[in-house]
Amino acid sequence: MWRRSELKTQAKQNLTNKYWQAFAVMFITGILASGNGIVSYSFNLRDYRQGNGNFNDMFSGQWRDMFDRFSQGDFPMGWAGGFVFVMLLFAVLAGLAGVAYAIFVSPVVQVGSDRWFSRSRESAAVPSIGMLFSHFKQGRYMKTVGGMLWMNLFLFLWSLLAMIPLLGGVTWVIVQFLGENLGWSGYAIPDQFYNWLGGFEAARLTFFLLLMLASSLLALPVIIKGYSYRMTPWILADNPQIGYKRALKLSMQLTRGHKWGIFVLDLSFIGWFFLGALLCGIGIMFVMPYFQAVQAELYARLRRLGVDQGLCTMEELGFTPVVPVSSAAEPAAGRELEP
Repeated sequence: MWRRSELKTQAKQNLTNKYWQAFAVMFITGILASGNGIVSYSFNLRDYRQGNGNFNDMFSGQWRDMFDRFSQGDFPMGWAGGFVFVMLLFAVLAGLAGVAYAIFVSPVVQVGSDRWFSRSRESAAVPSIGMLFSHFKQGRYMKTVGGMLWMNLFLFLWSLLAMIPLLGGVTWVIVQFLGENLGWSGYAIPDQFYNWLGGFEAARLTFFLLLMLASSLLALPVIIKGYSYRMTPWILADNPQIGYKRALKLSMQLTRGHKWGIFVLDLSFIGWFFLGALLCGIGIMFVMPYFQAVQAELYARLRRLGVDQGLCTMEELGFTPVVPVSSAAEPAAGRELEP
């Protein structure tokens, strides 16, 4: 088994003389994995009218005049249709670009970050920051994309459970609309029902609270599965050739019986993150290297337990035994296999 205090102590030792390199890795990961530098167009209409902000800079000259005419209704329908079409086309392309980035770039950067922290704890030398992009290499890239896509697909399917109460809420709104606005009395909810709950407002509030409660309860499975799949990117960081199905299954095996402990481990960082949030959120950036180093220690412990239990081998995870020259009977620590 493992203890939180042991993981944190070992993580602090591993960050000795490596903290700022780890900070740089997490800083780059935070930018690239979130995709903030790819699609980030936002503006405020009030700032535009006041002559402030990015919106004022975007629409200048003829573009600003065209927007003014369109917003005031003094714009030819042909031009208006074209303007709306261009904006919708831009929104669709931006959405597709965001989805593509989330599939083909962000998860690969995340796995590269896990690889850096994993290798950092296994060697006294500081790994190159370039290791962050090591899984973009041929032979690793598509395997990594496939493994992370498989994991995220299952998480998405589990998250659909929480949508069921929302569908119930939409159905209730439709029933109300049919019953009250179209005069279809057969679809209207009886007044006795509202009286029983203390009136229409009380019934609406009760229904809303029940929806929130049901949605929260149905969200628990995806949270549990999130902890069950937690080790998947770390396994892919060790060996992307392991296969997407095997990586996910092995993560489920390694975390079996440890999910509650991992949850409590995450909770133990709430104080650090709250303190970082008080510093305008900037402080969280300085906590992330420590948090990620602890996660690397956790994976190393679970990996060792998995090997001891026969769930996997170090060779399967990309390591091969090195036989020392002095004694062929006692194998030394393994080294990484390069694809």
